[in-house]
Amino acid sequence: MHPRACALACARLFNREMHSSPKNTMTTETHIFRLHPGDIIKFEGEPCRVVRVNDCAAVIAIRKPARTFTTLFGKTVTIQPSPALVRISPNSEVEILNR
Repeated sequence: MHPRACALACARLFNREMHSSPKNTMTTETHIFRLHPGDIIKFEGEPCRVVRVNDCAAVIAIRKPARTFTTLFGKTVTIQPSPALVRISPNSEVEILNR
């Protein structure tokens, strides 16, 4: 083989290896998470909704119990506080109740 042809072949091979993506790289297109937004899961014995999922965490909303109290005027008032947001792994082995 001519030395120049050998050099061109080596350059093409080197260029292909440098610019191709490695086989073991995980991207959001190739990596599928177990949890999806909108899923209802069982977390600590209670049903919770998955709010959002990204590559490092899944955010779930945990309902807080309603607070009931009586005012000074004798009226009973119930307040439902906003849910607590908790971050867990997007690949957590939790029971999915509804998808």
